[in-house]
Amino acid sequence: MTSYASHTRQHAALGVSFALLCAANFGAWALSPLPPAQITDETAVDLLKTAYRDEAVGFGGEWSARHPSPDEENGAPVAASRKVCADSGRDGYGPRMIAVCTSFSDAGHVTPGLVDLWLLLDPRGERPARVGASKRDIATGSFGTPGEVGFFQIGPARTAFALDSGYANMGWGTSIRSLYFAESDRFDSLLTYGTQLDNSGACDPAEDKTCAKNAISVECTLRADTAKVEYGFYALQIEVSGERGGKPATARIPVPFANGAYAPPQQRLADEGCDQGF
Repeated sequence: MTSYASHTRQHAALGVSFALLCAANFGAWALSPLPPAQITDETAVDLLKTAYRDEAVGFGGEWSARHPSPDEENGAPVAASRKVCADSGRDGYGPRMIAVCTSFSDAGHVTPGLVDLWLLLDPRGERPARVGASKRDIATGSFGTPGEVGFFQIGPARTAFALDSGYANMGWGTSIRSLYFAESDRFDSLLTYGTQLDNSGACDPAEDKTCAKNAISVECTLRADTAKVEYGFYALQIEVSGERGGKPATARIPVPFANGAYAPPQQRLADEGCDQGF
């Protein structure tokens, strides 16, 4: 015959087991990820309107704005126009990446345009959609118009903005690209490198032997090795093609990731890539 004490111990054990089971089930339920939501165009416009006060923010075209010219420090706002110049799209889940470009009419050659970067976080549960990170007034381009803005995949589920800018001086032409990435609440510049270098306008190689010896026309293309991932980022390399001094110029320059940013070998980029100054 089972004693009263034995019954008591069995009931107590069952009670503890049930409590643990309930706690485990409740914990699993409480920690389950919330279903993702999208950033719609309407939500994106509302968030941007908060930043660009009194401006007719929208997709699909330009809108008028007033903004200090990049030519003048602490200058008064001048007439400008803005537009959404890059957009990761409304169909994806998670953060939406949007770039807004600001242009200035009648600007001189040395006057850049401006680019603003926005990372919009989707709503989760009771948390509304919001701006997760932003970076304003990045100077690119010339004649008051920003350079091209696109995207570059730097890791699994990691996308960076790619900002292009071109320059020309005394027959030399060059272009550069900068990658900006927001991990959480701010954008950081992860890499800047030359994408093109040409001095064909400086002299005529057919008539000048010195010019022929120093002639440069190279392009540099950034590639990601998706099979190599370190700290969540792809290994990168810059592939060089073109001519130097009338001879083929080819190189593959590795770009390792270190201390939170890509660290290209600067001397190799200057000697073999598209980073030579003028």
